[in-house]
Amino acid sequence: MLRLSDLLERLLDLVFPDRCAACGRAGGLLCPTCRAALRPYPSEAPTPGLDGMTVAWLYDGTIRHAVHAMKYRRRRRVADALGDALAASVPMPPADALVPVPLHAGRMAERGFNQAEELARRLGHRWSLPICASGLERGRDTGHQARLNRAERQTNVAGAFVWCGPGQPPARVLLVDDVLTTGATLAACAEALRAAGTREVRAIALARSLARPRGTAYAKMGTRPSV
Repeated sequence: MLRLSDLLERLLDLVFPDRCAACGRAGGLLCPTCRAALRPYPSEAPTPGLDGMTVAWLYDGTIRHAVHAMKYRRRRRVADALGDALAASVPMPPADALVPVPLHAGRMAERGFNQAEELARRLGHRWSLPICASGLERGRDTGHQARLNRAERQTNVAGAFVWCGPGQPPARVLLVDDVLTTGATLAACAEALRAAGTREVRAIALARSLARPRGTAYAKMGTRPSV
C-alpha cells in the first residue's frame, strides 16, 4: 500500500519529472549514465564481528551525490533506485531476513525516515526476503561519527543496540546500511543480534571510501581521516 507521502511525490512527478539524484538530468532517479559510472568496491575481508560483508561501490562523486540527496534532501524514493541498482549489481548473500541498521528515535523524527530501512525494503522486494524493521533498536543516540577515528567509533557505539522485537531474531541476518566506514556500527549491531540468538550476521552496504594511507593529505592539514 502506498504511503501518503509517496503518493504525493508520484503525483508531483507527473508535473515535474524525476531528475537524477546524482547529476540532475531529467529521466529517472538514477540515470543510465550515472549508474554506469558507479565504480565497484574491491573485495576485502569482512569487518571483525561479521560473517560476511558486501559493499557494492566506491563512495565517490556519483554515489555520494545520490546518497546525500536521499538522506539530507529527503528524497526518499532515491532509495528505490539505489536498491534496484544494488540488487542487480551483487549476488544475494545467504540470509533468512534483512535487518536495517536502526536510527535513534530523535534522528528518525528529524529525517522522517530511515534510509537503511528504505533500502532494505527494496532489496527485500527484489530478493523475496522478509524485513525485520522493528526488532533491532538503537537505545541511545550515538550522534554524528564522521569526525571520529576507528577506536572512537567503536567506543561510541558499544552497547548502543539491543534486540527488542518479539521472539528471537532470525538465525541468519543480513544487515543493511547505506555507507560503510569503519564497520563499528555493524559490529555493534551484530553483537546485539547474536546476544538475542542469531547464529550468522552478514552485512551489505551501498558504498565505502577507500582508506587513505597514513601520512597523506589529512596529516599534512593537521586532521585525522574519518575511516
